[in-house]
Amino acid sequence: MDKPKHIALVVYYWPPSGGSGVQRWLFFANHFAKNGLKITVFTPANPRIAATDKLLAAKIDKNIDVVYVDGWEPLQKSKKAIGENVGQEKSAKSKLMRFVRANFFIPDARVFWAKAASKSVLKIHTKTPFDVLITSGPPHSMHLVGLRMKKECDIHWIADFRDPWVGFFQNKSLPMAKGAKCNHEKLQMRVLETANRVVVTAPSLAKEFEKHAKAVSVFTNGYEKLSANASSQKTAMVYAGSLKAQQNPKLLWESISELTKEKSDFANQFSLEIYGNVAENIKEEIEDLGIEKWVQFLGYQSKGELDKRLPNAKSLLLLGIDMPDTHNIIHGKLFEYMAANRPVLGIGPKPSDMESLFTTHELGVYASFKEKNRIKSTLVRWFTATEIPFQSKAIEPYQREIIAQEFLTLLQDKE
Repeated sequence: MDKPKHIALVVYYWPPSGGSGVQRWLFFANHFAKNGLKITVFTPANPRIAATDKLLAAKIDKNIDVVYVDGWEPLQKSKKAIGENVGQEKSAKSKLMRFVRANFFIPDARVFWAKAASKSVLKIHTKTPFDVLITSGPPHSMHLVGLRMKKECDIHWIADFRDPWVGFFQNKSLPMAKGAKCNHEKLQMRVLETANRVVVTAPSLAKEFEKHAKAVSVFTNGYEKLSANASSQKTAMVYAGSLKAQQNPKLLWESISELTKEKSDFANQFSLEIYGNVAENIKEEIEDLGIEKWVQFLGYQSKGELDKRLPNAKSLLLLGIDMPDTHNIIHGKLFEYMAANRPVLGIGPKPSDMESLFTTHELGVYASFKEKNRIKSTLVRWFTATEIPFQSKAIEPYQREIIAQEFLTLLQDKE
């Protein structure tokens, strides 16, 4: 392939959409544009999103063209996610909606928008051809655009997986019939076998996909720049991002409840600030344990605000997914935490790619969801001390500019 000049990028999440799903490709696209590539982004005109961050829109490089595609979606005007928070559906209507979502919208409810996007990409490609098409999921229906474009015009296609597909925890949380599971598996296999290259964000997922894909590369998420610690007085543990039912750290809540009763110095020093959308059953559990005084739900905050808060936390909390086979997910917020240069308490699957990062880069303490003693002893040690001695190790390779340049080099190399 000759060096590409014009890239088509199909993403569902794009500014002013907020959240972690936007960060990766906003930065990559900006980096590509600054290095002379023409970038055309295809994204929904009216996406179903949980939050907006208008400041992110100001960061889009002026040389990037954005095509806003109209397309129908079920529950277009609703912001309620279906399938993310298992166990919360209490009405027959909610359960029916989850069943319909699981078995009739494959790979996800954005499949209808993907059809409209395919037509839009093909129409522009016919007039001014793209050299490379990049599709990024989830939602994994974005990759259906790649399948159609590959069939229609054999374009060079890179499928970017920010998370797994068949093994994605949200899919596992849905009441999916055997036939629907088979359809997911067949579609994923077609994408892996058809794309010229598959890109993933975790080494374990790369090993799984290498069995079927033509070529696989790992480009993790990353951080923009190291944050400055503006305050010498660090207070509170901070969690940034949505908190789903599948992430519920029951033993953490139990530990906080017990320690606030057992140790007055801990009760006086500890607090946990949670910034983001939180599953209702988690809020209910906090109330039942009577620890609302120490666990505060502060709602969604923009990336700019979180960039100010994280480096001034006493410590940070990272939660994985408490489900089998989630070892191959590295949460994007871990890299933002790296930039904040504060110790992290990670609770997630063991062994996992996240645990490896904790060990290699000395990011703090990593425990499984079952290791109550480790969780509790860490809280005591960190929140009965004035300051936590901490220094991470060799995190520079995770700067977004370095990762974006590696991706750009891959694009420019002949394959």
